[in-house]
Amino acid sequence: MTDQDLFADFDATEIQAIHAARAHELRAEGDARALRVVQRIQARRAKGEKALADILPERIAEGESWHVISHGDVDALSYLAHALKSMPMDYVAISTWCIAKADLDQIEKWLDAGTIDQFELYAGEIFPNQYGDEYEQMLKMVKTYDCRLVIAKNHSKVTLAANEAEGYYLAIESSANVNTNPRIEQTAVHASRDLFNFYREFFSGLRSIDRASKGT
Repeated sequence: MTDQDLFADFDATEIQAIHAARAHELRAEGDARALRVVQRIQARRAKGEKALADILPERIAEGESWHVISHGDVDALSYLAHALKSMPMDYVAISTWCIAKADLDQIEKWLDAGTIDQFELYAGEIFPNQYGDEYEQMLKMVKTYDCRLVIAKNHSKVTLAANEAEGYYLAIESSANVNTNPRIEQTAVHASRDLFNFYREFFSGLRSIDRASKGT
């Protein structure tokens, strides 16, 4: 992935600051070139999760919908993180045009911890070529955790989560891709089994247009 792709969601001032930091790190550390970028993403996500904890109930009641609009200080994965604080999920599916490495890293941690049991990713057709490192990481996750990866002409942003034992189902609809994006974004979180099943049936019927992930 090029720097243009990696920093596409940052404004010009942020990009200049990141490049300046990277230049210093390359001279001083070599292997630490992404350190400051990762710290920025982690800090932004922590801020977003705190904001959601302040405005959303710990567990959204069945039949309720909560609508959130922000200036980009709450990223798409923060909504899933908020839900996972109250219970583990048997099943999580994310539909997004693209997904960042930091987000895949976090999903791997949840899979390792058993916080998520089954994970599926439905990504856009740009994902294999323009997000090559993340694509390769996801292919490894398919093998390691028995995940499902589907590449499609996809621009939808939906996250599904379910805890079957609790009879709890979430459908999260958002304008945001699963990356750190400092733009105004709106998200609706629905505790609805019917809406969960509506989306799951659709996404489960998709078949990948990407050769490497067709068998997943």
